[in-house]
Amino acid sequence: MRARRFDADRHDEVVDLDDALATEPSERQLLWIDIAGPMPEGLVERLTKAFQLDSTTAEALDSDVEEPTLAVHGSYLHLTVAAEPQADHIHEAPWLTAVACPNAVITYHVRPISFLDNLDDQVQADSAYGLLDSQSFLATLLSVTVTSYLRAVDAVEDDIERLDVSSLRGRGRFDLLAELVRVRTRIAMLRRLLARHRYLFAALSGVVLETPSGEAAPGRDALAGVTARYAEAMVSIESARDLVLGSFTVYSTMTAQRTNDTMKVLTLVTVLLLPGSMIAGLLGMNVIVPLNKDDPNSFWYVIVGVFLLAVVIMAVARGRRWL
Repeated sequence: MRARRFDADRHDEVVDLDDALATEPSERQLLWIDIAGPMPEGLVERLTKAFQLDSTTAEALDSDVEEPTLAVHGSYLHLTVAAEPQADHIHEAPWLTAVACPNAVITYHVRPISFLDNLDDQVQADSAYGLLDSQSFLATLLSVTVTSYLRAVDAVEDDIERLDVSSLRGRGRFDLLAELVRVRTRIAMLRRLLARHRYLFAALSGVVLETPSGEAAPGRDALAGVTARYAEAMVSIESARDLVLGSFTVYSTMTAQRTNDTMKVLTLVTVLLLPGSMIAGLLGMNVIVPLNKDDPNSFWYVIVGVFLLAVVIMAVARGRRWL
């Protein structure tokens, strides 16, 4: 659990929870409280009292919600999104619950989320976050969340490129189909997870919060930008799915080409052996043949004849570009 107070007039500072809850942030300050792991006992009640949260928000903070949620409560909003999915373990994506109050943002997640740690590590000196309102800060977190999906798409595309190279080089072709099916499943799971947030991100552009003065809170444009970012992520995932289908086409084409090459070799071998089989059959007939059966050289005459026929067949095949 960590708390940081961003201040536009002086140094940002890390504060303990008691100080964060006891001191109300000013208009030029932004308080960020991040809670990772199981919710400590009694903390929900303290947060509810300090930021005047209702029972629905308190219940969301006190439970492990794993479903996209968006609720607007006049002066604040709370939402839950799946963040930072891993390309190999999409179903284990951590869920992030965020509450954006006036000049304060609360984030809660049971599993670690690395971009929150990176944000905390990067803010070591003065920053401009103190000039942001809670909606704009929340928009920043949501934008990074969408970017985490794009990183997962990049990982899938790297695997697709590797499989395409393997298909073209003919390496491990017996495992390529299974690999392609796994990649196809991963991109489908990733798309399904992001698509579950469709209504949440679409509704962000219409969120209007009230300030204590009764005016609309700033930051609405920032949330609308997140909606556009989400649309770009969906397009990127659709493109990745098309790449998987293209990889299936490459795999099918290369498999068909290898089959044609194999059939070409088998056909040529059959054609080369056919004259020898025919000559042997003719010489084995129970009639008088041109060659003396008692002469040992007759065998070599037959071998030389078969060899010359094979040379002629190979020359004709190369001349017609069958090989």
